[in-house]
Amino acid sequence: MKKLLATAAIAAGLLAGGNAFAQSAANTDNATATTSVTIIRPLTITKTSDLAFGRIVRPRTGTGTVTLANSGNSVVAAAGAVALASTTSRAIFSVAGEGAQAVTTTIPGTVSLTSGANSLLVTLLPDFGSTVTLSGALAAAGTATLNVGGSFNLVDTQASGAYTATFPVTVAYQ
Repeated sequence: MKKLLATAAIAAGLLAGGNAFAQSAANTDNATATTSVTIIRPLTITKTSDLAFGRIVRPRTGTGTVTLANSGNSVVAAAGAVALASTTSRAIFSVAGEGAQAVTTTIPGTVSLTSGANSLLVTLLPDFGSTVTLSGALAAAGTATLNVGGSFNLVDTQASGAYTATFPVTVAYQ
């Protein structure tokens, strides 16, 4: 009986000590995190002017080059090609969004103009790289202007006609 009482006393002591140990070993702590978000206005792009080379006379022989710079509206024709007095313009795009934000731009390197079954390959000459930064500051409107000129070789056998095409300019926030 003494042995049974001693075992019961030891078990009771272990249980009491275990609870006391569990309570004293419970250690809690906490930390905080900051949450944030920056909301910016949507990005838009609007075409304000088309790329128009005007009227060009093809060379009598050989190949001429026709160029409309991205910084003006004057067409330069060389090597026998002749630019006639006509309406010309570089393509102009207006980008609007959140000020001071970097914007990725995408434009094809060339565009194929067609007139019926005939085609003419124009190399596009943008005045911007693959990234532009909008004017202004965060929390204010920002803008950028994108200008696109072009150049093409005009052979003496190019078929007469009105050649047209479209090309995309894409912008996205970085």
